[in-house]
Amino acid sequence: MEISQLETREAHEAGTKCNLVQADGSVSDAFVIVQGPDSAAFRLAKRNQRKMIIELKAKNEEMEVFDFFPLDVEFAIDLITDWGNITKDGEPLKFSKKACKGLLENSPVNVDRILDHCGDRVNFTKG
Repeated sequence: MEISQLETREAHEAGTKCNLVQADGSVSDAFVIVQGPDSAAFRLAKRNQRKMIIELKAKNEEMEVFDFFPLDVEFAIDLITDWGNITKDGEPLKFSKKACKGLLENSPVNVDRILDHCGDRVNFTKG
């Protein structure tokens, strides 16, 4: 078997399109480009999230009732490199981490969608 058939990092670094869900539950033409689990960005985001959890435990946070959603938002933002078909007041909204955070903080369904997309390696491979 050719070694190139075993390598996954390049495809995961390039990322893939993940269509977002509208408020009514239907899939929209709006999308984000996300990097996969074999990317450096994913591994770094995972380390950062673990570090934050360790810090919370050190502060004796009540983990059973702690709201982890903000950590998931940060994780998703760290994996998103671009977006498309997203507008504000009828005009295309340029991608930025700040704009992305504003969207995701108000769209838990899309945070879950992005993390589910990233967690499935088949979304980043051809075949």
